[in-house]
Amino acid sequence: MARPKSEDKRRAILDAALRIFSERGIADAPTSAISKAAGVAEGTLFTYFKTKNDLMNALYLELRGEFSGHLTDFPHGSEAQTRLRYIWDKYLELGAAYPERLKVLAQLRASGKLFRENEPRAFAILEVMNATREAADANGLREAPSEYLVLMMRAQAEATIEFINAHPESTPICREMGFKMLWCGLTAL
Repeated sequence: MARPKSEDKRRAILDAALRIFSERGIADAPTSAISKAAGVAEGTLFTYFKTKNDLMNALYLELRGEFSGHLTDFPHGSEAQTRLRYIWDKYLELGAAYPERLKVLAQLRASGKLFRENEPRAFAILEVMNATREAADANGLREAPSEYLVLMMRAQAEATIEFINAHPESTPICREMGFKMLWCGLTAL
């Protein structure tokens, strides 16, 4: 009879994967290094995650869930600009506080290893899609696919975070200018 899985071990493996992926990149992060950093045998890692791809997908869903968990006071029912600004501010706040998480999320998205069925439409993504869609529709960008608008918002936010992390003294102005550029891009025609 198999022993029950430990949530502590699972958590240790996910935390170690985050650390190792951030330090080395996904391609240069063997499961042996992840299991060693987690303080478990490599076979134990495969008890929790059948493959490295399964581990990557679990970590991706975990990181996305963390972001959604920070949206507790979301301004439901507000106009599109207010809703999008709220998500913008949270994204920048979390990206500045946890740059390694943002770095690993980007690596995971770019890896081509995420399972399509593990890509649920999380609340934050749906809200970005809805808010950008409303702004775009009102200003002649109806033909722009919603997913494209989300990618543009994320690219603008990540560029802003990268600059702010390199130049913290510019945080207030860059936060404002970045959102203004995003909003103007959606609404100015």
